[in-house]
Amino acid sequence: MTRNIIHIDIPDFHIAVERVLEPRLRKRPVAVAIETTTRSLVFSVSGEARQNGVFPGMPLYQALKNCPDLIVLPPNEELYVRATRAMMEIVSRFTPVFEPLRFGHAYLDMTGSGKLFGGVKDAAVKAQREIRNRLRLNAGAGVAGNKLVSKVASDVVTTSGEHHGLCDVRHGYEENFLAPLRVGLLPGVKKKVREQLLDLNVRLIRELAVISSENLQMVFGRFGLLLHRRARGIDNRPVQPPKRAPEIVEVDTLDDDSNDYYFLRSRIFRLLARAARRLREKKLRTARMVIEIHYSDYKEDSARRRFTPCNDDAGLVPIVNNVFDRALGRRVRVRKMTLRLCELSPEPAQLSLFAKEKNPKLGAVTSAMDKIRDRYGEDAIRFGRAA
Repeated sequence: MTRNIIHIDIPDFHIAVERVLEPRLRKRPVAVAIETTTRSLVFSVSGEARQNGVFPGMPLYQALKNCPDLIVLPPNEELYVRATRAMMEIVSRFTPVFEPLRFGHAYLDMTGSGKLFGGVKDAAVKAQREIRNRLRLNAGAGVAGNKLVSKVASDVVTTSGEHHGLCDVRHGYEENFLAPLRVGLLPGVKKKVREQLLDLNVRLIRELAVISSENLQMVFGRFGLLLHRRARGIDNRPVQPPKRAPEIVEVDTLDDDSNDYYFLRSRIFRLLARAARRLREKKLRTARMVIEIHYSDYKEDSARRRFTPCNDDAGLVPIVNNVFDRALGRRVRVRKMTLRLCELSPEPAQLSLFAKEKNPKLGAVTSAMDKIRDRYGEDAIRFGRAA
């Protein structure tokens, strides 16, 4: 069955939500940033601020130098979460299969829903109208046969200044639509990849699409194959509704943003100690770990890994090391870290005949550590790397 995907995008989401509450901010250069230090970075900017040379990720002092009239607002994450939830409530009325991407973004899978909402383009227009009428927010939309092209289509709309426009890419025209666009519009083509492509004199997607996947893999490794598929508009990923599978989550919001690797690693080890202890209390094991890094400019990175089910500290320590190093992909300061233990299963009542026997001394040590924490608190005994 041919898929029909909509990508909804509220551009400059943080600024747009703030302007709903404070109309005086409209048509003014606005940025969201923490003003606590001279090294603070800008999280989000309005179109007017961009015209004055202010961009996300720029140091705040430089932004104020470029635009002396810049209005600086502190981040209000609670407000952004509420607005996103309200948006998801609206889009859920059009399809049960929707995937929140981040603040103000969502994929809607409209495949097979034509009898309920008409054509997919009509459904996109209705969703935009609902968001505008109920939330007073303008949303751009991209319509296509897969997630990749619908996302790029919505980006084309919003970057052109049409904050409530719509771009419809017909089935079979995905590669033709992408061809004249710059490579930076492809998901995953961030600064480092973009610079490498510029070194190869590749600026447009059509120039990337004609390079063989073998040659791209020589430069970019396994990502080269994915890059080749994306340049041709090929994307088989399903729209994934919010997961409700049980998981153990530990979150650490830092008092002060930091990019000190050893400090951040010590904090992630503390999260692991708490999560692993909760696993053992519930007599569960985990087979997948996810670490999410939330940067000070409100961008995010994550990494994950599957492994043989376990719940002891000794088994999880080398895994958290590996996942953390892969998740921390930027030199920007970090404001929050999230550790998730997923794919939970109960501890087996009896070991399999062919299972590797667990070291009884290791189990005794783990049990003793848990008892010490029960009596004296979480910080009574910690990983050396969490000190």
